Amino acid sequence: MNKKLSKKYLIIAPSWLGDLIMSQSLLKELKKQDPNCTIDVYAPAYTMPILDRMEEITGKHINPFDHGTFDLKERFKEGRKLAKNGYDSVIVLPNSLKSALIALFSKVKDRRGFKGESRYFILNNIRCNKNDFPLMVQRYVALAFDKKIVKTAKDLPEFAYPKLTVNKPDEDKLKELGLDFSRPALVLGCGANYGPAKLWPVEYFAKISSLWIKQGGSVIGLGSKKDIPTVQQIFNNIDEESKPFFTDIAGKTNLTEALDIVGQCTAAVCNDSGLMHTVAAADIPQVCIFGSTSTNYTPPLSDKAICVESDEPCHPCFNRTCKFGHYNCLKKIAPEYVFEKLLSLLDKKRD
Repeated sequence: MNKKLSKKYLIIAPSWLGDLIMSQSLLKELKKQDPNCTIDVYAPAYTMPILDRMEEITGKHINPFDHGTFDLKERFKEGRKLAKNGYDSVIVLPNSLKSALIALFSKVKDRRGFKGESRYFILNNIRCNKNDFPLMVQRYVALAFDKKIVKTAKDLPEFAYPKLTVNKPDEDKLKELGLDFSRPALVLGCGANYGPAKLWPVEYFAKISSLWIKQGGSVIGLGSKKDIPTVQQIFNNIDEESKPFFTDIAGKTNLTEALDIVGQCTAAVCNDSGLMHTVAAADIPQVCIFGSTSTNYTPPLSDKAICVESDEPCHPCFNRTCKFGHYNCLKKIAPEYVFEKLLSLLDKKRD
């Protein structure tokens, strides 16, 4: 009897950090089905350090295209270059036509994905029923299965959540940043590249910070360079007694340094963002704030998370900015309420 050969997969990954992290559930499912399979991932350069923390991945290929760039000629070259690796299946996770063209030009026989932008003749193993898989992670994991067997989310077996490898932070880096974790640390995920409709007010983050510090903790303001003004505003809004216990490290870490720092923290409060998904994959308790978006689509994949979202009649709108200009979906989520949820989460963890 011939031994069944393990498959070789190419994953065309999403560009957003949170979506990329959620896609690890698909990788885990592929490995569960075939432990000896090979999984290569095609993703933007900035995500490479995070991919290094996914143990399921065999190889990485950098997606060189900026967001919105078409460049058919270069995409053809990329596809032909990838074709040399002899993949059995290519799974396209983004919805765009551009991402599917890479799969087409790779000449892989099994090209999987959801319909997206006019991709009928590009993906030959296509699903046209997104609504049957409400959560983004369900759509990702469904692509590991035969569509004739797993037809809806109800048919999916239990699947594993993302779990990134977290290392002990570099001591020299901690000294450089002024971090020592001698007090229980609360990390703030106060940014969101999506837009202001995801951003909980800075004065609310400041209130949460003061409440945490008054109970003997410390607070870490984490984020990219884009988040530097936001973290500075939070620091400026906390009371003077609390300021010595607030450390602003926005823009001072790369992705994996941030991940390892998060792994040393006691808890987090995050907007719906890539950092929220990073915290979830680091297995740290958190309260997550949802403004215009919904937990019915991209919740944190963690049993240590509490999600708080609006009951405004216009929620969720999924807009980047509030069409009414009031942002009540965020402003009506009081910091005292979020802090209460945070304490209840930590009490539950102790139990």
